[in-house]
Amino acid sequence: MFVTSRLVLAHRWPTERFFDMPTNTRVLTDSFISTLRPAKGQRGWREIVDGACRGLRLRISPAGEKVWAIRNKVGTKRFRHTLGAYPEVPLSEARKRATGYLAAARDGLSPAAVDAREIGSTLTVAQAHRRYIAALVEGHVISSRTRALKEGMFRAHIDPQIGSAHIRRVRRLDIVGVVNGVSDRKGNPLPVQKNRVFSEVMALLRWCEQWQYVDGVPAIRKRDLRVLGAAKEQPRRRTLSDDEIRGVWTAAENLGELTRDFLHLLLLTGQRRDEVRLMTWGEVDLQGAVWTIPATRYKTRIDHVVPLPGQAVEILARRSKERLSSFVLAGRQSDQAFNGAASAMRRLRALLPLNVVFTLHDFRRTVRTGLSRLGVDEETAELVIGHTPQGIRRVYDLYDRMPQRRIALQLWSDHLLRLVQERETLSQAA
Repeated sequence: MFVTSRLVLAHRWPTERFFDMPTNTRVLTDSFISTLRPAKGQRGWREIVDGACRGLRLRISPAGEKVWAIRNKVGTKRFRHTLGAYPEVPLSEARKRATGYLAAARDGLSPAAVDAREIGSTLTVAQAHRRYIAALVEGHVISSRTRALKEGMFRAHIDPQIGSAHIRRVRRLDIVGVVNGVSDRKGNPLPVQKNRVFSEVMALLRWCEQWQYVDGVPAIRKRDLRVLGAAKEQPRRRTLSDDEIRGVWTAAENLGELTRDFLHLLLLTGQRRDEVRLMTWGEVDLQGAVWTIPATRYKTRIDHVVPLPGQAVEILARRSKERLSSFVLAGRQSDQAFNGAASAMRRLRALLPLNVVFTLHDFRRTVRTGLSRLGVDEETAELVIGHTPQGIRRVYDLYDRMPQRRIALQLWSDHLLRLVQERETLSQAA
């Protein structure tokens, strides 16, 4: 009865599971392997265990592919690790690799850890950084702009110092040397950039540690770099006054239609520079007065919906009549987005008093501060500029407050236009 039950159970196994288990054990030879073909009616992978090397097996697919694999345990965890395809990886090489993995397993190392150590033994800092950036891009962790900033920083400050060094040989003194050498083309130190470079080096090393390319990261704190001239940074607190807002809005009228619309949309919506600059018509619903910034190009990696105030809709509706590109703010070449943010700031400052100094990101802080001044509650104001709830609220409070956000942005836009109209009224009276 016992034997019969086992036979019945075996008969009920799915074909895929049956063929995914070893079907034969024998000492493999190249001549024997060359004769192997998929079994008639085979649906899953078939395995033949090599009797001359423990754990090594040759897997054969229904299409006739032959792939080496090894099965074993590290501690209590079982694993199957692919060694490569046959004949690219010959029998002798497969046995050699399998023997190495099995020896490492006795020391508690998985095949992935063995591979990482082998890569890390010859990996330079420059090669590691390329892998690091590629992983961030593939995982959609960074935007194209952040990628460009990271790569530019590496080329300018890190690569000349330690780019050719082995990643495993980077020590605390090497990091100090990189940070100490951060300067502009004239040799002037760049205190804030020193912090950025330090953060990039440490992020790279921690990523390498996570992937087991290195065994540890040098112990060094950012505050230890003060003696090297690194800045002790404070969050910016700059917001534009009402008079400055009036001045910017009015001055933008004299900078050309494209630059004017770019600056006005920044002030009306409170969104980030590149979010406005790279806006596409596919993101805009003029009828519903909604702009949806996709997660792929938003900082939080979550779609951000901006309820457009009437003044912003007017700008977009006017631009839609002469739509020549997928970009709302198309550059000189219709297939490219507006790329004149830096030029816009230079020209704008030239039209304002000399003591007026600000950045485009200060517009965003001005909008957020203005919402509070107008009595908008904190939760709504934070959602308007795309800040997600923190802590336990992020898990349980999923209300998007869209009606409140629409009212808040319209309230701000009306206030903004009143400021501009007050200036015009005063000018006419004078």
